[in-house]
Amino acid sequence: MYFRAVLLFAFIFSFVWAQNTLKIATSSNAGVMNPQGYARNQMWAQNMIYEGLVKTDYDGRIIPSLAVSWKVENDAKTYVFKLREGVKFSNGEEFNAYAVKKNLDSVIKNAKRHSWSALSSKLKSVEIRDNFTIAIILKSPYSATLEELSLIRPYRFVAPSEIPEDLDLIKFNPKPIGTGPYMLTKSVLGVSDSFEKNPYYWNKDKYNGIYFDTIETKIIIEPNAKLMALKTKQVDMIYGLDEIPIEIFSKVAQSGEFNTYLSEPTSTTSLVLNPNNTFLKDKNLRQAIAQAINKQALVKAVYDEYQEVAPLLFAPNRPYADISYQALEFDIADSIKLLESSGFTKEKDGFFYKDSKKLQLELIYIGNNSSQKAMSEILQEQLKNIGIFLKLAPTEATIYKNKTTTGAFDMCFEGTWGTPYEPLMMLYSFKHYGHVGYAVLENLSQKEQIYKAIDSVVLDTSLSAPTFAQKVAKLLAEVYDLNIYIPLTYQKNKAISIKELKGIKAGINPAEINFWEFYK
Repeated sequence: MYFRAVLLFAFIFSFVWAQNTLKIATSSNAGVMNPQGYARNQMWAQNMIYEGLVKTDYDGRIIPSLAVSWKVENDAKTYVFKLREGVKFSNGEEFNAYAVKKNLDSVIKNAKRHSWSALSSKLKSVEIRDNFTIAIILKSPYSATLEELSLIRPYRFVAPSEIPEDLDLIKFNPKPIGTGPYMLTKSVLGVSDSFEKNPYYWNKDKYNGIYFDTIETKIIIEPNAKLMALKTKQVDMIYGLDEIPIEIFSKVAQSGEFNTYLSEPTSTTSLVLNPNNTFLKDKNLRQAIAQAINKQALVKAVYDEYQEVAPLLFAPNRPYADISYQALEFDIADSIKLLESSGFTKEKDGFFYKDSKKLQLELIYIGNNSSQKAMSEILQEQLKNIGIFLKLAPTEATIYKNKTTTGAFDMCFEGTWGTPYEPLMMLYSFKHYGHVGYAVLENLSQKEQIYKAIDSVVLDTSLSAPTFAQKVAKLLAEVYDLNIYIPLTYQKNKAISIKELKGIKAGINPAEINFWEFYK
């Protein structure tokens, strides 16, 4: 009896030991995992569970996913996709044209919920050509169709059995059954989440079967507590743009205790100038501010060598964004000349005045964001050097978002959206209320000119032609000339891991963590 008990224990122990588990520190739970959900759904987790027709690679290029090929017909109003065969959802259901249609019909039904997405308003219908061929018909051409279809939400697919008859995935949260490499199996609010390998995952052979059987997240909000969890081996990894403050990342990188990873530019942090302010209507003033900022000194002080100066709003590694444009350079003398040419005069207190009004502007920033606070203080000092008084206004995050999207600010910080949103989808957002770009364009005489240029790009049907790239370059130059966005720094995705963990590559999409590529 004793011998049998020992054998049983040994068997159980060997089974448990054979399970490869990766432990990650993160700031919040995965959420309910609705493929069309937003607020209570973490994108990195949705990306583990759900897949779409196409996706982006590490460099932001569109590549096949559940579609193996596609073609464009009917003057770019019809996209025909050949679907991958042999794919199953994690409950064993077959992935086919019916599954795609039911999911996209749900998006069409709930288009108002997804109104931020230009594609949602352009979707007309979805046709099944055969069991593995689907046609998406648009109301009008849209040049960023493939980019939007690569988004983590709302264009990825849940098992059709989980979609109710009324197709309403806004009121109803389905079970998280997708075709992706992992399944959400357990969630304890404020404590942890557990993901297990999808036994039906179609692409597991590419990764030699996927090394980690289980991904466990440990919810740790405070950054130093995350690092302590790494040091005490409670977790193997911290990953994400917002999970690791730069000061902690810098110390860890210098210590050499753990492996550290930095991506290519993921997005751009800019200083936004709102022409709704009487002073900022003056283009000379906006240019003077741009040339008064010593970006090199600012980025070095706040981010050390771990980030780089952003000359332009969109990094050159974005599609169509690597254009020939002469960015403004730091030049205090030029800044002062521009102010004087606009009728500003410097008084004894060292600040410029016009019509007896002091040149004073307010910069709002998120109060508990250490990087924004540091940048604000540096900008205050740099603008003081040329005679502009900058009042700093630390703001609670929700209030900050409301102020920036409604245009209730003089100056603020704004991050671009990253791949695959840049530049086409973000430019399109300039035409729609609720976005910072809309708020700052609203009071400019060039607004209609910019809108027409955006429409010309969005409705273009010749994506592969040189003329399309030229149109985008012209539009970008027109936006840059306005000096309403002053790019400061290119953000980078960050990761810290134990030395034994391999296969990590920090990609330019901060919402994607490719756990299925990691191993020990």
